[in-house]
Amino acid sequence: MKRSTFIAFLSAGILFSSCEVKVNTATDDSKKGATETTAKIRNGIELHENGLKVEQAFLLYPDGGLVPEDNKTKINEDIKMRLIVSGWKEENGMVYPGAAEKIATNKDLVLVDEADLFAAYTSTGVKAEDAKYISLTATITKIEILVDYFLVTFRVWDKNGTGEITGSYKLYL
Repeated sequence: MKRSTFIAFLSAGILFSSCEVKVNTATDDSKKGATETTAKIRNGIELHENGLKVEQAFLLYPDGGLVPEDNKTKINEDIKMRLIVSGWKEENGMVYPGAAEKIATNKDLVLVDEADLFAAYTSTGVKAEDAKYISLTATITKIEILVDYFLVTFRVWDKNGTGEITGSYKLYL
């Protein structure tokens, strides 16, 4: 029996920060705390806000172009989810974000799972104006069997407050 192999990578960044690290990622995929929003949300991104507010959420290709609503990607193509977020608890102009992300197939095969993409900022934090722009990148790097879609789930939270955002979106090859 041939073993199926999927490889996916996730990365996270705070816009204007000098560091974007590629790592594997995790999530809290609970659907609790959902609120109505007037935010600009694209690409079928499902969001649940609790204390943090999402003004915009959308997917980008590596060249900065918007991903069409069909969420089509290719092997080795970075897909960046951009969240424009407000509501962070500031401390001396700094905030302390956390971000977790997971990629799984439609058959619940988990490909990557990371608990805290922003662990490097736990003690230093980031400037409040930079934390407004959160980017989480998913890349499918290899596939040996066909799947219907990949489910990317995420959680962004305030390490100095109680605010969090949870959500998900699907990617198709």
